[in-house]
Amino acid sequence: MKQILKTIIKDFHLRSLPPFKPRHLKVPLDLDKIITIIGPRRAGKTWYLFQLMASLEKAGVKREQLLYLNFEDERLDFDAGYDQILDAYLELYPDQKTDDIHIFFDEIQEIPNWEKYVRRLYDTVSRKIFLTGSNAKMLSKEIATSLRGRSLSFEIMPLSFPEFLSFRNINSKDTYSTKNRAKIQSSFDEYLIWGGYPELVEMESRFKAKVLQE
Repeated sequence: MKQILKTIIKDFHLRSLPPFKPRHLKVPLDLDKIITIIGPRRAGKTWYLFQLMASLEKAGVKREQLLYLNFEDERLDFDAGYDQILDAYLELYPDQKTDDIHIFFDEIQEIPNWEKYVRRLYDTVSRKIFLTGSNAKMLSKEIATSLRGRSLSFEIMPLSFPEFLSFRNINSKDTYSTKNRAKIQSSFDEYLIWGGYPELVEMESRFKAKVLQE
């Protein structure tokens, strides 16, 4: 299992962050708290983590200081315990100071007893921890209770209409141009029908209903 973890960690470090459209949600990167991003499936939680990582890199954080795991990865099996994660990382980067590691755990609710493990990481390894989880399984009050005051939760929802326009590179403030005003109206009609799930923004209409049903 440790070798698989090393492969996942190293592969992430060697590839570029995927391109993303920035969301309007503002999450502080320098708080002494576990940052938890909750929201419905397909709302863009993973992409928002990439946005946070890009901000950290812009501020000078090295890619090797970002430890990212998506717990929906079918290769992950923690029968031998969660300590394998940090062990694998430190075997790759033995000189890395642990309190400078920024830990990103995506869909954390997929592993049992994650709360105890994250609390221990926060208390003994790094206070730079970012989590995402489905709000069908994680509620802000429950997170605050299970992490005992160590966390701060933010909710990410499907795109607001201004974000929807931004994703389409439409200037929401230009209401004077006839052409742009028509684009805004057309986009609003589509937004009312299909909502603001990010993956649907540029998708052909004939596929949207099927995607939403699955």
